[in-house]
Formats: sequence, structure tokens, C-alpha cells
Amino acid sequence: MHKLVRALHFRQLNSKLLLNELKISESIVESKTVLRPMICIGIFFEGLSCFLYSRGSNDTEKTKLIERGRSTLAKVRCLAEHSPWNWQNKVLLLEAMDMHALGNLDKAEPRYISSIRSAREHKFIHEEAVASELAGDCLFELGRQSEAYTLYKHSIKCFEEWGADAVAKRVQTDMQFKFGADISHLEAVDVSDILSTSSLDPQSTQKRNHTGED
Repeated sequence: MHKLVRALHFRQLNSKLLLNELKISESIVESKTVLRPMICIGIFFEGLSCFLYSRGSNDTEKTKLIERGRSTLAKVRCLAEHSPWNWQNKVLLLEAMDMHALGNLDKAEPRYISSIRSAREHKFIHEEAVASELAGDCLFELGRQSEAYTLYKHSIKCFEEWGADAVAKRVQTDMQFKFGADISHLEAVDVSDILSTSSLDPQSTQKRNHTGED
């Protein structure tokens, strides 16, 4: 699990073999392992990894990874029913990743933003950092570069506050690759303005999930 979390933070999960080796949710069922907190977090990161790396996969592998990601999402939704404080932001982020993997960026965006807000409200600064970077990816693909840049910067700030300087540097490097040295064309956007719009009511989202509506 530590290997998986590290690989996701540093975007080093470029080998499908690694994902195939680390089938955390399946191994839990097979071994009847007690769901300790660290194992639950492992399931969450397994889902993130599956959705993230499904994007560049062929159709067959993509289908398998998305199905596996949705399986972990179902487990995290169950955890959220018992502890919304700890799991609400994670459900929203996995839902956003699911839609992103399918190319539904307009539907993914408000879930990304809601996940950032939930992580902030519930004091999970490291997950606020993760969600901010992933939301930045979504907005960058939508062509909203100024907002994407702001979210990448916010991700870096959160990672630094968490003490993950090496991860912050990786995000900084990725951001520079996307935007280059000249960012004069970007408009100034405050992160609070982004987080105050395009978000969902987590309670109404949870109700839709239970009723099967979207």
C-alpha cells in the first residue's frame, strides 16, 4: 500500500504490472483481512490509480481498470455512510475520476471542486492537495488554463504545508512543462473564487447515488 500511494504521488505508476500486483481490495476479500484504517486508505488510492491510469490504456485494459475503480468506489461509499467526515471528500474525488476517465469532463469538474472543498472543511490537507492537482488536470483539458494554473499552485501550497516537499516539486515540474516559462497570458484567479462555484451539494449527490440517478 505504501508503494502504491508513493507511486501515485510521484506519478510513477506507469507500469500496468504494478497495478496488477497491488490488487488491494481483492486480496482483502481473499484473505478476510480486517479493515484497518490504513487498508481503507489503500483501497481509496487503488481506485484513484485505476481511474487515472485507465486514461492512456487501450480499450480492453481501460474497461478493466474502470470496473476495478468503480468496485473500490462502491467500497468507499459504504465507508462514507458510516463516517461522512472521513470519507465524503474521497467519494466525490473517485466519482470525479470515474467521469474524467470516461471523458465526461463537464460532469467531473463540479465533483472535483466539491472534493477539494470537503477535504478542506474536514482538515485533510494532503487530500486537498491531491484533489486540487487532479482538478487542475480536468480544467487544463477543458482549456481553462488560468483556473488550472491556480489549482496546481494551490496543490503545491497544500503539499508543502503537509511537509511533502518532494511531491510539491514534482507538481511544480509538471506545471512548468504544461505552461512553460511565460505565463503572462494567464488571468489572475483566486482559488477561493474557484471553490465558491461549480460545486455540488454532497448530500444531494449522495442521494442521487443511492437512487441511481445522475
